[in-house]
This record gives sequence, C-alpha cells and structure tokens, in this order.
Amino acid sequence: MRRPRHPGSYGLALAAVMAAVGLAWRDCLLLACSVALAYRLLLLWMDRGAPWPPLTAALNALTGGVLAGAAGLALITGIGTAGLGWWHPQAPHEAPAMLAAALAAGWCCAARDSPAGAMHELRVWLWVLGGALLAVQAYGRGLAIAPCLFALAVGAVLSWAGWRLARYTTSALLQSSNEMP
Repeated sequence: MRRPRHPGSYGLALAAVMAAVGLAWRDCLLLACSVALAYRLLLLWMDRGAPWPPLTAALNALTGGVLAGAAGLALITGIGTAGLGWWHPQAPHEAPAMLAAALAAGWCCAARDSPAGAMHELRVWLWVLGGALLAVQAYGRGLAIAPCLFALAVGAVLSWAGWRLARYTTSALLQSSNEMP
C-alpha cells in the first residue's frame, strides 16, 4: 500500500492566509473554510506514517480531537461575538471565498493516496462548497446572517468531530492495544 502524499506546509499556509484574510475582511465564509481546511489537513497528517503503534495513534487522535474541538469552539465563539455586536462581519466576498475553498478542496484531494481516498475527500469538500454557496444565495436574497450561520454550522460540526475523535477513536485505539498479543 502506498503512503499518502505529504500535504506539505503549503496547505497550512493556505489555511493561515484564508484565516488572516477572513479576519481582515471580516468574512465568515473565509473563516469557516479556513478552519475546515485546517481540520482536513490535520486528518491527512495523522494518516501520514500509519500504521502507528496503538499508544502513539491514541495520542495523535486525542491531540487532533482536542485541537479540532478547540478550533470549532473558537469559530463558534468568534461568530458569537458578531451576534453580541462586538464584531461586525462585512458582506461576503463570494469569488475569493469560493476560489479559496475550491483550491483547498483540490489540495486535500491531491494529497490523498488513492482514488477512493480522493473521492471521499471530494465528497467532504462538496458539502462545504455546497453550504457556502447556499449561504451566499441566502445572503443575496436578504438573509444577512447566512454566512455567519454557515460558519456556526462548520464550527459545530468541527467541535462534534473533534469530540468523537478525542473520545471514541482514542478509546478504541487504547482498547486495541490491550488486545494485541
């Protein structure tokens, strides 16, 4: 079995640039897509070098889950400050946000080691892109909070995924170490 292609630091740089531009432009779409990209890159990096010894894999899952959950909660908190009036999001920049999300999707799909892995990655990114397009359409029809609702949904899904990774995957990996001869 081939090892996954290394996603490199360029993907992380893309996520950082997307987040910085999203903060500077006060754009909820870019912020949500940058957090989604960072999470997908984390999963790609966790797969690199597998199979791990069970304890190492459990520590990786626990660390990844905590980081993902913290990123999701930070996104929810940041968007929540907009609801409190502490942060005032601007109109979404549809073209740069969609281009950055499409670039992120292509980057993550190319980093997969097999066509099946790339298709799974593409399926995840189609959900993200579809949600972003839906938010842009709702914004265009008068629902000004739609991009921030999309970001809240991404934050909630990321927090849930981080919780599952830290709680259930870590436990399963630790239990598998007890079952080894």
